[in-house]
Amino acid sequence: MAYGDIHISSTAIGKTAAAVDLYLTTPFRAYHANGRPQTDLPPDTFGMVGDLILGRVYQDIQDTVEKLIGDAIEVTAEWERDLEYARKNWRTAEDLNTADALAIGTAW
Repeated sequence: MAYGDIHISSTAIGKTAAAVDLYLTTPFRAYHANGRPQTDLPPDTFGMVGDLILGRVYQDIQDTVEKLIGDAIEVTAEWERDLEYARKNWRTAEDLNTADALAIGTAW
């Protein structure tokens, strides 16, 4: 494929939205629902003294990751909505760019 021979279709946009859901939104939601308990450590993991310092730092990192994953869920959900909107618009353009549509004067 030479540069400039890039073709976009409503199907490709729909597949991109599905990939965002499958590979990003769904895993983020699964982690957000179940992730924190999976990353919790038993007491005294870092030793009695280490838990005073490292234990708190580790919990702060867990809190940060939880917030970032929540933010990522919002962003990827917006991507999916926007891609669906683009897919519908592109599909309309594809439908209007047919010989039948051009013949009856409904295309631009």
